[in-house]
Amino acid sequence: MRPSLLIVLALMASGLTWLGTGVLCRWLPRLGLLDIPNVRSSHSTPIPRSGGLSFVLLGPVLTTVAARWSGIDLPPGTWVLLLGALPIAVASLVDDCRPLPAHIRFSAHFMGALILLADGRMLRELVFPGAAVWSLGWLSAPLTLLWIVGLTNAFNFMDGIDGLAAGQAVIAATTVAWLAQVRAANGTALAMAVLAGAVLGFLLHNWPPARIFMGDVGSACLGFTFAGWAVLSGATHTSPLPFLAWVVVLAPFLFDTSVTLVGRIIRGQRWYEAHREHFYQRLIRQGWSHLAVTSLYLGVAAFFGLVVVVYYGYGRMAHACFIGAIMLPLLGLVVCVWRVEVRARWRPTRMLR
Repeated sequence: MRPSLLIVLALMASGLTWLGTGVLCRWLPRLGLLDIPNVRSSHSTPIPRSGGLSFVLLGPVLTTVAARWSGIDLPPGTWVLLLGALPIAVASLVDDCRPLPAHIRFSAHFMGALILLADGRMLRELVFPGAAVWSLGWLSAPLTLLWIVGLTNAFNFMDGIDGLAAGQAVIAATTVAWLAQVRAANGTALAMAVLAGAVLGFLLHNWPPARIFMGDVGSACLGFTFAGWAVLSGATHTSPLPFLAWVVVLAPFLFDTSVTLVGRIIRGQRWYEAHREHFYQRLIRQGWSHLAVTSLYLGVAAFFGLVVVVYYGYGRMAHACFIGAIMLPLLGLVVCVWRVEVRARWRPTRMLR
């Protein structure tokens, strides 16, 4: 598949969703879909939300049209994935209009995951650096369920400041499209190129300072989409794309969410309740701007994307270097947050002196 075709499709998707998001910026406030600032908010004025409808609605349509026009077959299970996204999209849109209890939202996420599992779409093997293959056996279904529901919620949790979730989605989809093109997984390359372009069109309105938020309907559907495509394209060692490649390119969100969740559980807090303890939220509380924090995370994501393509696409990186290239930026993120908070604690003391 020619890279030029992927670029054209991405640009077309970007232009259409840019226009669609512009329309939503005007109409959503009239429907009462406004994000009113509260004690957890990082914005100070009401902002339209549910802008993710632009790429949630246009993305699948554009992917289908592009596949038929180009004569490229989408991977088996694509339609089941779209069907699984339906209950998540509906529940998330309702939640944007009127907050739903956590158990109802989680039920919708589980329902979407179970639709994939019912069709036999699940992770069956994991391939680690060095070609070590681990067969999941009876763990296939529960780990797939955990992966899909976990990533769906990770995107939802991380969509807290301007441009962060949308930027991560653009980088992840672009990386996978590039990698899929190198490995001749044309259907996946086409779908990810369209997704990258569609979310980019929205990101142009969501970049700091944001004119619109994607809302739960956008963030939850993005998380589910990436989780589902990872299962479709990386279920076994013979699959076109390694599952670990998806994990690495989404590592900034997975790492932040996992560390925060484990920390809250250890401290005996209610992990399912809303909070402001993610790394990105802690940086915001210490005075960092949305632009600075988003740029930091997207810089790490872009680096991971490059590492994934070099390692899995061209095989030009040693296994040890690949592992080190993953661990060091994540450790650097932890150190960065720690140093910022330590300096903030010492600053009042120094001022008193």
